[in-house]
Parts: sequence; structure tokens; C-alpha cells
Amino acid sequence: MSQLATFELPKWVEGKGPSATYTLAGSATPGLSINDLVEISNDKTSTLKALDFHHVKLGLGPMQGSTALRRAIAALYTHRKSWITEDHILTAAGTTGANLMVFQSLLKAGDHVVCTYPTYEQLSKYPLAQQCEVSLLRLRPQNGWKVDVKELKGLITPNTKMIVINSPSNPAGSHVDEKTQVQILEAAKEQGIIVLVDEIFRPLFHGVKPAPSFVEHDYDRVVVTGSMSKAWGLSGIRVGWITTRNQSFLRLLANAKSYIVQATGSIDEAIAAEALSDRCRGAILGKHLEYARDNLASIQAFLDRNSDMCSWTKPTAGAIGFIRLTQPSGSPLDDVEFCQSLLETKGVLFSPGSLTFGEAGDVTMKGYVRCHFTGRPQHVVEALALVDEYLSELRSRS
Repeated sequence: MSQLATFELPKWVEGKGPSATYTLAGSATPGLSINDLVEISNDKTSTLKALDFHHVKLGLGPMQGSTALRRAIAALYTHRKSWITEDHILTAAGTTGANLMVFQSLLKAGDHVVCTYPTYEQLSKYPLAQQCEVSLLRLRPQNGWKVDVKELKGLITPNTKMIVINSPSNPAGSHVDEKTQVQILEAAKEQGIIVLVDEIFRPLFHGVKPAPSFVEHDYDRVVVTGSMSKAWGLSGIRVGWITTRNQSFLRLLANAKSYIVQATGSIDEAIAAEALSDRCRGAILGKHLEYARDNLASIQAFLDRNSDMCSWTKPTAGAIGFIRLTQPSGSPLDDVEFCQSLLETKGVLFSPGSLTFGEAGDVTMKGYVRCHFTGRPQHVVEALALVDEYLSELRSRS
């Protein structure tokens, strides 16, 4: 195992966030309280009872995760309802912890991995630290940040052990539709390649037909991960999960969990189970989709007002999009300098693409900033008004 590369995204967000008045650099929906869950429930009495922890014994819970939580997670996979049960799910310490367990369990030094790019840094950098060979499958803005299956096939070698995908995409806000999922899995099936899909932003879809999970197809060498952070407003409980129908994978993953965390917290799991219950799930998701709808409209209006300097491929899924910033002349702005200056002068924080997502060959993230759109709409409107001011000041100096 080599030394891990610096994880630039959380370093930037956590390091700069305290000095920001408006943060559009993150990606999680606003945190919910216990009172919020009760208020949003369609059966407040039952939710109050489920969240009464005064008499809960704080011993170690089941290693796999509580049955109630795993059943609630299984209910999220609605494309083929009978396929996914609690027996296909293992809880983890967030999606980051889930991904770590997958890499530790299913990869070894010398394996070849194909990973989409740009992506959440862990997904490409952790296999490198394991001394795997990593080829980047480039998502290009001119192709709507979509996976090119022909290009994927060209990257597969006889030594390819795993294909790693982030769908919905962080940072681009694109997603892999059902037809493309099938094509990717057909390519993997030809030589038994494992497909890992970080689905933390599922089921946030915007104006498109929701895609099934990758795990809801015939091919069983698929592992997907998710958590309570992005769609469900519960980042603080650190509950994530791994879903796979492959029982040999589950045994390896359970062994890895025993080394890393033993079990996730019993109270955390109870909160997650209630949030994903029929009493609360629909209202939480509906609220956050409404936030996204309002904010996407506000951001599009902002982009239209500033079309000489700003553009994006409108997100179809998730909670974030990639905005391209240019000089009035058309050359890219220095995204790190832009974000730092914007923070210092206006108190608004974005995540700079070239720093937090890097560069790969002919695909550069220079001039891109990641923008979060599932926060409170008034917060987003006020932040964008300040960015308007800043862009006007830039124009006046050019």
C-alpha cells in the first residue's frame, strides 16, 4: 500500500467553509433534526416511538446492520422489487467507508481498474494507493459528461479486474441511463469484470426518467454503494451501505468490515431506518427534489445573465453541477484564483475543479467550479446575487 494522495475536495470545503457566508461548495442536502423527522412524518406517533432512545441498550449491533435498516434500504431498489432483499445489503460508515471496504476486499496490487473521470477522488486515487493500474474513462462536456461505451471497451485489458463508476456523477451531475447500464454490464460480463458504482446521489433525478440501480440487472458481479448523506439530509449519522447479489463478495466484504468498524452505531441505524420508512421517505425526497427544481431554475437564470462568462451542461441527476468560467475573450478563468477571490470579497464558496478533481490528458478541469443545488433556495439566490456582482466587477477590470 502506497501513501494516500491528499484528498483535496474535503480539505478545500472543510478548510474554507468556516470563512464563507454562503457555501455552494458542498453536496449534501441540509441536515435534518430528530424534530424534523417527526414533523415530516405522516404518522408522527409511530415516528416518535421509533426515535425514543431512552431505553435502547447501547451494545454492539449486528455486524451486517440491523434488519429494519437493511429492509428499508432494500425498498429503495424498485426496478425489480423482488431481486434485492436485506440479505444483499451490508451497512458501512458512509459511502466513503463502503467504497473503502469494496476496494480492500476485491482488489489487490497489480490489478487493472478502469475509473470514470472526473469523479469523486477516492474512486480513482485509492486503487492507485493499492498499487493497482488505473485507466481513466474520460467524461467529456461536449458529450454531456456521459460514459462512452466504445471508449470503455478500448480501455479494458485481459488484466482488468474492476470498472468504477460514479452515477449520478460527482461533479458533473450526469447519470448513466438504463440502456447504457446494460451496455456497460455486457462489456464487463465478457471477462467477468467487477463493476463498482457509487450511487450516493441516487435517487435524485431532475426532469428525466429515473434510472434503475446498476445492481438491478442480470449480471451479479456488481456492487453499488450509497448512504444517508446526499439525498436524505442525514450526513451526521454516518450510515452507508453496500448492495450486491453476489454472496461470495458479501462474505469478503463482511470480513473487511470486521477489520475496519465491526458495526455501525445502533442509534444511527435506527434513525436511518425511520428516515427511510414509508412514514418519512417520500416527504424527505420530495422536499429535496423541490429544492433542486427551484435552485436549478435560479442557476440557469444566473447563467443566462452571464452567458459571456458562464456555462454548464445542465445536470440530470444528483446535487451538483460543473460550471465553466471563461474570460469575456473565451479563455478559461483560473478557477482556484476565482474561488479564493470570490470567497474573500463576497463570502461565497465554490469548489475549484482543477484542484479538487484534477486533470487527465486532454481533459482538464481548469476553469470549472462545482456548484451545489440542493441547499435551501433562498440561500442559493442570495449567493448567486453576490456572484453576479463579482462577475460585473471582473468585466469592468478587463
